[in-house]
Amino acid sequence: MTHTAVTENKRLGDVLEFIRERQDQMRPPKVKTNSEKVGYKSRGTKPGPRTDFTNDPEVIARRQRASTRIEAAE
Repeated sequence: MTHTAVTENKRLGDVLEFIRERQDQMRPPKVKTNSEKVGYKSRGTKPGPRTDFTNDPEVIARRQRASTRIEAAE
């Protein structure tokens, strides 16, 4: 006996069709990645070197004084 014959005999065709339509409308469950499973949180990127003071005369003078001190110590 086939599945079709059983459903026709029990008059379940309409009910099974309704269930199939409902299942087709549902979205599949979201599968979590391993990182999501263990609760990993990204901390973002590390900040790069500061470049906002490269043209400041005070900063340039301070760097020059520091480099002359280092050279004198060697």
